Amino acid sequence: MKKNKLDSKYEVDFELLGLVCNKKEYKLAWHLNESLRISLIKQKDIRIDFSDNTSILISNFLYKADHQQIELLQNRLLFNTHPKYKFLLPELNQFDYLLKIGDEVEELNSENVSVIIKEIPIVEYVMRFNFDNLKSKDNLLY
Repeated sequence: MKKNKLDSKYEVDFELLGLVCNKKEYKLAWHLNESLRISLIKQKDIRIDFSDNTSILISNFLYKADHQQIELLQNRLLFNTHPKYKFLLPELNQFDYLLKIGDEVEELNSENVSVIIKEIPIVEYVMRFNFDNLKSKDNLLY
């Protein structure tokens, strides 16, 4: 029997930062708003349903401008219907939050943002990630 393999590649138009911060997300969002001069606003929680009839719920804040989008995602899930799902990106379980920076502009690209975030006192650590190296990258394509 012949088997077909689907090889899919997607184009990603965002950069990803991981943040270690033990404070509540609204407090982190406030600090990011002040430091980056943006306006992250709490959004309805994102629900992702999987083919095995499980689902996850992710808390998020969003800043959207004409040529820029920044999304703050909580890595630890609010709700899951399967015990194996505890994080949005399980391979990054040491990070509390993920920051998606889309359609970068000069003043707010991932390099500049990570330097600014390192100066925020409540943020313990910031790291940029290569999207292609993540095993659970499909979870970010909602």
